[in-house]
Amino acid sequence: MSRTVLALCLALAAPVAACDTSGGDGAPPTGLQLSVYTSPQAGNPYDNVAWLRIAMHGDGIVQPVEKLVAYQPGVQVNLDGAPFSKAGESRQLVVEGWSANATGQPAALVSRGRSFPTEVRAGALATTLKVLFARVNQFLTVVSVADRAPQRLNEGRLGLTATPTNAGEVVFAGGGEVVVASAKWWAGADFAKVLQTVEALDLSTQVVSPRAPMLQPRAWHTATALSSGQVILAGGYGAGGDALNTVELYNPPGVLDGTAKTLPNMKVSRAGHTATMIDEVSRTILFVGGDADGTWELWDPMTGSPGGTHPLADSLARRHHAATTFYLPGRAEPAVFIAGGETATGVLATGMLYDSVARSMVPIGGPMPSGGRTQATATLVPSRGFIYVAGGFTDVNRAGATGSIEVFDIGTLGFLQGNENFRMRTGRGGHSAVLMPDNAVLLAGGIGSEPPTNPAAPLASVEVIHEFLDATQGVLRIEVASSWNTDAAAAQVPYMAEPRVGQRAVALGNGMALIVGGEKRDTQTGGFTPVRDVILYNPF
Repeated sequence: MSRTVLALCLALAAPVAACDTSGGDGAPPTGLQLSVYTSPQAGNPYDNVAWLRIAMHGDGIVQPVEKLVAYQPGVQVNLDGAPFSKAGESRQLVVEGWSANATGQPAALVSRGRSFPTEVRAGALATTLKVLFARVNQFLTVVSVADRAPQRLNEGRLGLTATPTNAGEVVFAGGGEVVVASAKWWAGADFAKVLQTVEALDLSTQVVSPRAPMLQPRAWHTATALSSGQVILAGGYGAGGDALNTVELYNPPGVLDGTAKTLPNMKVSRAGHTATMIDEVSRTILFVGGDADGTWELWDPMTGSPGGTHPLADSLARRHHAATTFYLPGRAEPAVFIAGGETATGVLATGMLYDSVARSMVPIGGPMPSGGRTQATATLVPSRGFIYVAGGFTDVNRAGATGSIEVFDIGTLGFLQGNENFRMRTGRGGHSAVLMPDNAVLLAGGIGSEPPTNPAAPLASVEVIHEFLDATQGVLRIEVASSWNTDAAAAQVPYMAEPRVGQRAVALGNGMALIVGGEKRDTQTGGFTPVRDVILYNPF
């Protein structure tokens, strides 16, 4: 089997380290080049590092090919024996920095960086594996690979969409700005402006730049990625504050001249709805809620919604609910979990399931144990068979938020009971949630009160649902680490540099979480102002 030989060079605080891939002694190139870079916006990842662990992971590699070496500035590591990719297989390089204990052995993980997964084929052109090396459990601003320039949005975006695509970019579409303190930022009428513009982060260069605009302004719309790198954008609030029924296609640079194209309309106007891909081949999407009557429809880009609309299982209008896809044992077709949200007068505790085989919407047996909520998050942890429904506002005016975390068991298709103590330390709604490596879930920002006696405001705090092995009991435990933490014995995570509400978070292939958009309180006016920095979280 063909195998690679990778030379890894790391220098103390070097912004970029590159290696000679000739293989030495006149040997031919291996097909691998390495670029390791750090962020000047963050702490030095080499501080307190005594050991480096270098590992190659990938499809078909049962045990990572790895090497552990003592770190010193200028150290060079030859990592050999990693097999080239077969068709469709990816490879990922992981670089870890470890501290030393009293005897000089590796003690604690200090820093980590991962390349984005990529194919490394024998005989192919040289592949560059780019690794952002950063301290773990840290927020840092996205910086470009070339010159480490910090990346920001050109415009403020609350209620945007952030969509990773197979074109190697994360697309930031629409959203808008609210200004006055009393603005209902979750609704359409109070937006000072709704944006038609689109920006994107190029994952190869780590540069944010403009893209061709949408056909019309949208906020609180949906975005659904296609395998082609295109994105379907649907509904949302338009420039006049009313919900839209229009749908359009975002094309990345180089595809269909890179400009947006019109697609068939939805049957009804929707904003604050959800969109879930049901069939990638036919590109069939399930649109749920966000309308005045409480309906769902199946839509595809060729025919629109020929089956029309159908009432939701509880026949209630519903927007700003949570939805996520999961798979039932033995089925190749997805199911969709839907929970919470709001009507015009109150928040909802009910949930429902969409069965893509029967093409029907059915109610879940019982409501969420801790009550109704809107603008909560729902995150599937596939290896556990759980969906965590976290936080959310407990009234339609956003005056209160819950910290409870409901656990939906996809094995029993019901909410687990008796989990009253499984909760965030801060009640929050309008936050973001993203699944990270090792079954961790990052919950960031939103609006809440810290401490509980303070007025509700956008939050800079984050919480992480994480798993760990309790050595004293020999069992795996699931707990919540928090920024705002009155328990000194509990795990802590850092604050974001700025508060945010109405932002988006996505998991990146390098193991980090990207957080973008949202607004915070303006300390001068008491109103809202955009947060434009694009940031990353490197998990612990």
